[in-house]
Amino acid sequence: MIKTHLEIDLDQAEKNAKVLKEKYSDYKYLIGVLKSNAYGHGEYIVNALVKGGINYIAVSYIEEALKVRKYNKDIPILCLQPILVDDLKLANDNDITITINTLDYLRKVISNSKSFKLKVHIKLDTGMNRLGFKDKNEVKEAVDIIKESKGLILEGIYSHFATVGMFTKNFDNQVEEFKNLTSLIDLNKVPIVHFGSSVITISHKKLNFCNATRVGIALYGYNVSLTENTGGLKNKLRILRNRYYQKKYNISPVLVNQKLDIKPCISMYTRIIEIKDVKKGEYVGYGATYKALEDIKIAILPIGYYDGIGSNNNHRFVLINGKKYYAVGSMAMNMMAIKIDETVKIDDKVCILGEGITPRNLALFDNRGVVPLLLELGKTNSHYYLKKGKIVHIEGEEDENK
Repeated sequence: MIKTHLEIDLDQAEKNAKVLKEKYSDYKYLIGVLKSNAYGHGEYIVNALVKGGINYIAVSYIEEALKVRKYNKDIPILCLQPILVDDLKLANDNDITITINTLDYLRKVISNSKSFKLKVHIKLDTGMNRLGFKDKNEVKEAVDIIKESKGLILEGIYSHFATVGMFTKNFDNQVEEFKNLTSLIDLNKVPIVHFGSSVITISHKKLNFCNATRVGIALYGYNVSLTENTGGLKNKLRILRNRYYQKKYNISPVLVNQKLDIKPCISMYTRIIEIKDVKKGEYVGYGATYKALEDIKIAILPIGYYDGIGSNNNHRFVLINGKKYYAVGSMAMNMMAIKIDETVKIDDKVCILGEGITPRNLALFDNRGVVPLLLELGKTNSHYYLKKGKIVHIEGEEDENK
């Protein structure tokens, strides 16, 4: 069993989903986004999220949908990006809903799915200028074509926000564009209408024409609520300024400082593989950038920038038996050194993430965002899934107990 791994707390993931489901109960569908390896957590997490109240799943690619389907045969799954027509049978056989983003693509789907019964969602481009329809006449034509087809079922219609719209009209403009693009169809006859993200869901009241919203990073324990610091004269003046602009430009109000009892459900651990004495005046690591100013002990950890933790060791620390120890020398591809004391022993468990070291802490060590950090961690490390503190599943290595 390798020494470095991620631990995903399924109980916490379930609790996060439950908190969001209860908080946003006005939505009939709470769509959990499991794209990019479930933000690094792995698709095995799906059943914990479903148990917590998620009743629809969204992914980017059909390959991701099939990984989710491996663990849950029943939950509806939407591919947010159009799939190859060669994969339509896969979608049909695995009950995967597909996205229709242009009339040309729609016609290709129809000509290649005559023996299928595929559920589809229409994607509208309301301001992102990525995927989707930008003309209301084409939207109506697409709806009419789908209705007349024998193999397609119009299950949903959706779009995606470019900004949260706190200080600009972008949010409001996109809402209005959504209404414009759907003005020639009966939106009430579309079963699922969704338009959101974690930050939009948390920071805005429910749109009256939507019965579903998508949440991603919040599911994994990150409260992305917009914040306003009300302490101090400068902050109070800043708030007054913001309120002035919102009123002047008729910007929809946003909800700030929202409280959510959600927590990260991912941790990272490794173990010490060597302990050595370093004499005063000796150097540690590549480039001889660290010089011992006194006799010290260091521990070598089998983890480096290849494992997704970044390459910057400035102010980086780990936890061993609840005590903080700082990195010394430069980060290597597969190893790093920490300065320790006499209480630390070979094979001690080392916490890289968790136990008070938050993903934001770890990201800041290397000047990154939380999402890029999670994606990197999820790519190269084994996933240990825990319930009630016990490992129930391992992904990324052979379970030696089998």
